[in-house]
Amino acid sequence: MLTKPKVIASLAVNLFIFVVTAVIVVSYFFEKPSELMRHGSETFRFFTTDSNILAAICSLAAAVCEGRILLKKTDALPKAAVLLKFVGTVSVMLTFCTTVFFLVPVYGPALLLGKYTIVHVATPLLSLVSFAVLETVYPVRFRFVPLAIIPMAIYGIVYLTEVVVIGEQNGGWRDFYAFNRTGQWYLTGVIMLAAVFVIACLTALFHNAFVKRSASAK
Repeated sequence: MLTKPKVIASLAVNLFIFVVTAVIVVSYFFEKPSELMRHGSETFRFFTTDSNILAAICSLAAAVCEGRILLKKTDALPKAAVLLKFVGTVSVMLTFCTTVFFLVPVYGPALLLGKYTIVHVATPLLSLVSFAVLETVYPVRFRFVPLAIIPMAIYGIVYLTEVVVIGEQNGGWRDFYAFNRTGQWYLTGVIMLAAVFVIACLTALFHNAFVKRSASAK
């Protein structure tokens, strides 16, 4: 059930996610060249950027629908908007978990500082809270869980092609995520697929618990 306070709170969070993501992505084009990123367009090589953009687009879609609710043009979030937000939330939560449990031990805590605090921590957690706690309209059935795996699967194919098939020496990407540092890219692939599946299931369960709680409060 969506109460007016929930709609307003979710609208505010969704707009914040969209605006701050847009500002950060644009800022990459004004940074000095570095070993990791020679020019701004290379930011789209990183799943962090791609997942945050996806989450921002999904948040904007939800915000538009919530604006229509406040204007009394509709009385509920469309199911498609809820499922889109689910996909975007799972993608940025994969970014959060990968950063905290894998990349920080490899590259250090700098990945949690400055603007990285937003794209690696704040946006994922805000997306999760708004989706699970505030946008409690429809439960996410298990059959929809595979939808949340698609973005990572597509990115994984591109990353595998650029890093392993083409290789940095032939103009491909460097292995900036260190997923192939031992040559066992296939093992990393299985782990990442398992991770995003678990994250999707837990996100759905978390969301569904609040949907049930909201329904019982009617």
